[in-house]
Amino acid sequence: MFRILLVLCFYTLIYVNSEAGVLGKTAGGRRQLQFGFKVPSIQYVIPEKVYLASRIPSDLMLESSQTEGHRRDMEGLRWRCAVARGTWCGQYRRQVSLIPRPAPRGSKECPNQCSGWGNCNYDSGMCECPAGRGGTDCGQDLKRPCTNRSRHPHELNSPAVGHIGPDKHDLNPREPGWKASRCYGYCADDIALCICGYNSTFRHIPAPPDAPPWSPPLQWGRPMTDSCMIGHDKDGVVLDWGLPYIKYEDIYGPNGWCNSQDSDLKCGCAWDGNGWPCDGSRQYEPFCVNQCTGHGDCYMGFCRCHPGWYGSDCSRKYAGMEIDEGYLDRPWLQKTVVVPPASLPAPPVRVYPRPLIYVYDMPPEYHSRMLQYRIKADACMWRRFTESNGTSLLSMTYSVEVYLHEMMLQSDHRTYDPEEADFFYVPMYITCYMWPVLGWADFPWWHAPFAHSRPMHVANMILEAHEWLSTNFPWWNRRNGRDHIWLMAPDEGACYMPSVVYNTSIILTHWGRMDANHKSGSAYDQDNYDMAMPLEMFEGWKGFDWVNKTRPHPCYDPDKDLVIPAFKPPKHFHASPLLGTPPFERDILLYFRGDIGAARHPQYSRGIRQKLFRLAQDGDWATKYKIFIGTGELIPGSYTEHLARSKFCLVAPGDGWSPRAEDAILHGCIPLVVMDHVHAVFESILSWESFSVRIREDDQALAAIPELLTGISPERVAKLQRNLARVWHRFTYATGPLLRQTYQDVLARNANVYPPALLNASYNLPPRVSPFRPNRDFPFEEDAFSTIIQWLYHKINETRHG
Repeated sequence: MFRILLVLCFYTLIYVNSEAGVLGKTAGGRRQLQFGFKVPSIQYVIPEKVYLASRIPSDLMLESSQTEGHRRDMEGLRWRCAVARGTWCGQYRRQVSLIPRPAPRGSKECPNQCSGWGNCNYDSGMCECPAGRGGTDCGQDLKRPCTNRSRHPHELNSPAVGHIGPDKHDLNPREPGWKASRCYGYCADDIALCICGYNSTFRHIPAPPDAPPWSPPLQWGRPMTDSCMIGHDKDGVVLDWGLPYIKYEDIYGPNGWCNSQDSDLKCGCAWDGNGWPCDGSRQYEPFCVNQCTGHGDCYMGFCRCHPGWYGSDCSRKYAGMEIDEGYLDRPWLQKTVVVPPASLPAPPVRVYPRPLIYVYDMPPEYHSRMLQYRIKADACMWRRFTESNGTSLLSMTYSVEVYLHEMMLQSDHRTYDPEEADFFYVPMYITCYMWPVLGWADFPWWHAPFAHSRPMHVANMILEAHEWLSTNFPWWNRRNGRDHIWLMAPDEGACYMPSVVYNTSIILTHWGRMDANHKSGSAYDQDNYDMAMPLEMFEGWKGFDWVNKTRPHPCYDPDKDLVIPAFKPPKHFHASPLLGTPPFERDILLYFRGDIGAARHPQYSRGIRQKLFRLAQDGDWATKYKIFIGTGELIPGSYTEHLARSKFCLVAPGDGWSPRAEDAILHGCIPLVVMDHVHAVFESILSWESFSVRIREDDQALAAIPELLTGISPERVAKLQRNLARVWHRFTYATGPLLRQTYQDVLARNANVYPPALLNASYNLPPRVSPFRPNRDFPFEEDAFSTIIQWLYHKINETRHG
């Protein structure tokens, strides 16, 4: 007992130091950070924007603008390979077209037909089970109950901790303890979703106990997630885990959310596919990767494949069965779905055949179940459907995780034959697990005793995935994983990735940190991978030696890995000439708007943002040099327009990687890179020195920024801008039917929005005046995804002879 108490005290101290010691209470009961420095309550005034074409004298406008051509030759390798580093660029385009062979189709049966719950993968003979089901035949319950706590260290072998009774309602709402899934209603315990309960009008009524698998509930009911946690029970007793301003009557009164369609309190529709009035009566298409290729029904991220179809995207058909159209005639699917060419009975000619990429059908717990567990409809996504089954693009920070998986599934380079594959893609939704799944309830978990030990969970998840790959299939062992591709999109990338995977595999990451002996730079305590973990106190915990299994290796190796762009939808840079907007006069010398670390641990951004903000404030850089560094409150106005008006834009770390390089480049702003021993996006394959400026992190270099930037000659600025204009399209994702159409729509709209005289003048800006003339088309074959594919082609021989 003493040992258990000691362990609890130890972790209580960690929790207090990481939360209560950092957070204080405001008058309204919410917590706020209490360290750092005070941000002045001022606002910078940025002058009105000026279009460049309106400032150019008429004699200059008469110059011929044909020296470079405002309609680029997009087929020439010279243009395609501008500012490329090394020999990777161009090789891909020199391939000889090949006629592919039809893909083999599986016929291995699964145990017990997956109990009617799961999909049988006829290649492997394994069942793929949705949330709530487990076991080799999906015949076991695998619940995720709503709860008031996580498991304690002494509960190492216990099932998921819950706080609900047989009726799926909270055991005792007055008992303390908070988790986001804490429920004053009915808990749908397959996914820890709280829904109106008791005898309310919009309560959840489950299907009868003897109903067959996948029977829908008799009534879905209205969700009431963490933003609608009742702060007072029906007797007026205060609940320490609820929101004090939400009364029992707000939810369960005659006019409350659970009883009145027109209640004053709106708790939202919560899960993807649930339309207003949010009670499950009006459902629309939820997100699934490639929308199950039209051959399955999408359930909050999990594809339930139609009979005979299989795979995580239902794109394959049992051997010998006829191919049918499925749902492909639905108009909204036609805008998003791509039938993988390799899945067709007679695959088309591959113009650029390699690299051939085999996408593993990983167990759903590593990807699609994360989407089922996420509850918040927009979380983890790059796109979603609207209530009318239109589509909208999202700008989630970690969207590339799902986007890249979907593009790999749709790609011309996908193969279903692992024997011919050049590479193997391992889809795992790691950042989706880190947020919002982890900590919502006490499940799923990967052998860490607390939800705020996120690197431990992630490391053990990857180790488990590696074990599954290496024991069930021969492909990992064939080349020791050298041809396997993993995406690590967390803030600190692959820094805490297990060595058995990292040392040989190809890692796609946003964080290009190269120093071998590294410590966590995150100011988010839950991500500190150097946190002391006393092994002797947790004897028996599987995976508690994860730290030893992640050392020693750098976070990124430029010889085998690649730093890829973060996902940015077109609306994020709609004021950029890249999208057809007339260019502005670049009247801002240096720009940064965002988190300046005022309420962060000192290691946030390695202290760079904090120091630069203080220097800019103390030196009045805004007035003297037109250098603007601050938060959104200090620098109001359009972010995209400000970037498009800036000559230089700051690229500095955050809690690790930060997408500021993409922000800068996509607006034609020269990156000012301040991060030692860190590669920026594509820096190993593009000559960053030709379109950016890099300075050291030290105090002297930071203080000299105004002098440095004002000392750069106009000729050098123009050269950097010209090189940037040749490469900026590589920093955005435009692959896939939805993005392609979106880019075309944006370009067409911008061509009609602006006055014809302004557009024509901008199209004809002389090259020596500006390289940033408005795009009238987009080089789709040279976007970020295509760049990754071309780089992989270059790596084929290395993976075979490494």
